[in-house]
Amino acid sequence: MMTAHQLFRIRMRNNMKRQLRVWSSVMDWSVWLYLLIPGLIIFGGLYRELWMDMPDWAAGIPWTILYPIVLFILMLLGQVRIFVEEADRLFLLQRPEWLQALRRRGILYTFAVKAVVLLLPYLILLPFLANAEGMSWPQMGLGYCFTLITGMAMSISSHALNGKYRGWQEWVIKSLCMLLFAAAYLFPMIAGAQNNAVLYISIAVGIPIFIVLLWYALRSAIRFEAEMKLESEARLRSTELLMSQVVESKPLIRFKRPFFYRRSQRLFRKSDAGTMLAEMRLKAFLRGMTHIRVWLSFISVSSYAVILVPGPVAVFLLVALTTVGASWLQLQWKQWFSEPFIAQFPWAEQDAKRGQTLSRFWLLLFPMLAWSAIAGFKLAGIWGAIPAALICGIVWMACSLPHQRTPLHVQ
Repeated sequence: MMTAHQLFRIRMRNNMKRQLRVWSSVMDWSVWLYLLIPGLIIFGGLYRELWMDMPDWAAGIPWTILYPIVLFILMLLGQVRIFVEEADRLFLLQRPEWLQALRRRGILYTFAVKAVVLLLPYLILLPFLANAEGMSWPQMGLGYCFTLITGMAMSISSHALNGKYRGWQEWVIKSLCMLLFAAAYLFPMIAGAQNNAVLYISIAVGIPIFIVLLWYALRSAIRFEAEMKLESEARLRSTELLMSQVVESKPLIRFKRPFFYRRSQRLFRKSDAGTMLAEMRLKAFLRGMTHIRVWLSFISVSSYAVILVPGPVAVFLLVALTTVGASWLQLQWKQWFSEPFIAQFPWAEQDAKRGQTLSRFWLLLFPMLAWSAIAGFKLAGIWGAIPAALICGIVWMACSLPHQRTPLHVQ
């Protein structure tokens, strides 16, 4: 009769065979003969030279700050794998003790893999840490132990939070955990390069925390669907990496409730085709975080530029920045207007022009008011800021909407 230990061993062996078949499809004998073997020989010779004669440029690099950052990035990539499969919905869900046994062995497997993965950058950077920075062997050994403990604590925490939260809550909690682990790891590692006592204290504090996290992870229930999703992604990661350069990637379509205009309320009172097109463009722009980040960055940088220059130059910069912003919005409009959902409707040329002009007017109105207020303040003080903004708004409205007066109406 098969046991949980045998099941885990079979699945781990099958996973290794699957990864070996994937990599062997591109790393045949010719790759080993012409690339990998010469590369290993050249790297071995360079590595030997680093031990014998450290180059001058290595002394100017802060290795004690650089290598903890590299190790922390590698720690983010590790995760606990318990090797669940789709068929387990029919069998192992009826035997939760087997799932728990798979998780215990998955944590041990993750510990062994992480110990090897984190050891490789240590071996590569060893000449620089020993010769360029003058670190002792006990310091590097303590740093490796603390790195391994922190890396396992991060993997176990991520495993415990897997599938527990959704949406923005998951993003916020995982970001906070990452920042907390970054501070708890980077500060002792950087300070420990000068004082071994810091690493001793950090390891003494880290071990109980790791034990508590491990105890909590082993006692918590397994969220099978979330584990199945992570296992599927881990199983196909090598294939996706190798095929990413030869197979055109298709965007993943996800349906989620937008943050702005969650009820799709109207923006304008009129219902002609041009106004409806402008309304759809504004909603699409405000619901796209990429567009918002680029637009806010442009507004903040340009406003800072207007603050730095003298008053007359600020007026000239107001016109130049408006031209730059309108040009970028024109490119964004062309991209949005050519999307399949929008292009399937037979828009008249006049309606498309009205939609573009109306949406551009509202998108550029706020930054123009800010730039003009800053320019007016630099020319005439506080009494010139508000009139300058009003004049700029009136001029911009006259230039953009000569034949329409469509007020913004948000319900």
